[in-house]
Amino acid sequence: MSAPGGGSTPPPDQDLGDQGDHEYVEAGDEDDMYAPVFLGDEHGEVVADLDEEDDAPMSDSDDDEVDPATHPGVAEDMEDRDAAMGDEIVPPQDDSVAVIRSHGAPVFSCAWSPTSASTFATGGGDDVAMLHVVSELAGASEEGAGGAPTQKVTVTSTELKGHGDTVSSLNFNHDGSLLASGGLDGKACVWNVADGKCLQTLEGPGGGLEWTKWHPKGNVLLAGSEDFTAWMWNAGDGQLMQVFAGHSASVSCGGFAPDGKSIATGSFDGSCRVWAPRTGECTTLFMGHPYHDGPVTCLDFHPTSEGLMITGSEDNTARLISSVSKKVLGALVAHTETLECVGMSGDFPFAASGGIDTKLVVWDLNTLQPRNTLPHDKAVSALRWIPGTAMLYSSCIDGVVRLWDTRSSSCQAAQCGHVRGVLDFAPSPDYKTIVTASDDHTARVFRMVP
Repeated sequence: MSAPGGGSTPPPDQDLGDQGDHEYVEAGDEDDMYAPVFLGDEHGEVVADLDEEDDAPMSDSDDDEVDPATHPGVAEDMEDRDAAMGDEIVPPQDDSVAVIRSHGAPVFSCAWSPTSASTFATGGGDDVAMLHVVSELAGASEEGAGGAPTQKVTVTSTELKGHGDTVSSLNFNHDGSLLASGGLDGKACVWNVADGKCLQTLEGPGGGLEWTKWHPKGNVLLAGSEDFTAWMWNAGDGQLMQVFAGHSASVSCGGFAPDGKSIATGSFDGSCRVWAPRTGECTTLFMGHPYHDGPVTCLDFHPTSEGLMITGSEDNTARLISSVSKKVLGALVAHTETLECVGMSGDFPFAASGGIDTKLVVWDLNTLQPRNTLPHDKAVSALRWIPGTAMLYSSCIDGVVRLWDTRSSSCQAAQCGHVRGVLDFAPSPDYKTIVTASDDHTARVFRMVP
């Protein structure tokens, strides 16, 4: 599909451009690590700088597919991912406080409202998204890990029907009033959280949506597609605002920068592009040496350092890059298989990467060396730093979700219950409870911190 030209709708007024008792250990003045002092620009290498007069390279054909002959790692890696899923698991116990069995297929995505401790959503291979509200059920408890009682909760669910294929992505907007769902049918739907009604059906992409992300301050939705493009809509009126074209393979990851002034997208073509939201121009292209030499699978922004990002790839490495200096700041090399997730701490000079090789590696960004490696039994599917702490959550294909202290390399909590791998998870606003999405057709709610 050819992308529209520059006749986009002007953006609104957003600025686009061991079980037992555990507790969070917050960052303090006497911690062994200090405030982030990241490597200076002199350590990086310029990959590509596209100014306003330059044209971003386009694919030869919008119908092109990733050719295993020219991308030799792609086919092999898909086989590795399938193998990593493994056989059915027999968990020692079910530590969850609630189990959602409403889906008739694997649950691929989940999200928790940023403003409500009781509202979350799930999406699955049954083409359905569901909105859930949890409420306490007094007096009902079951024995959990270590014999400790696990308080059970009730869940009220609302079915959200609007997709014709797998719901691959879910996100709540900044104030929790809207839920966006992205599907492999190429559509994004915007739902009113208050009543579950579909407010907008956003169409245009010629392939399935890999991900959806909201602008951090407004109701503008961004989505990456298998048709090599990313799309941006005004969720208020459903108008298309911009199409970002230039990749030559599926746009596998991306989002708005934390300040909302730029967009970054990663692709199976091995590149990361930084875009100007208002004009749709590609301002920086990371591609070729010294960047990745395989498909880009994941991406994360530093919460406060402008332009600082980390990307992961099927080349088994992560790269630290800056859209400000337009340089690759360093290669993070420790994994032996594809990276599935990356994340950056906003409070310590740490980053983390999780891979199919069962490793979760915590990186010291001042030295670009591993600080520690947190072992898992199978592939690591997702990770999330807890703001204000040196702790993070991880989910794994072994069916377990874990809470880690990255300074001591200790696992503070490990909870199980799924009989197949955990594919995604989302934390509650206070980060003490998480919801998981699993290949076993269920979602589960776990209280990780009392």
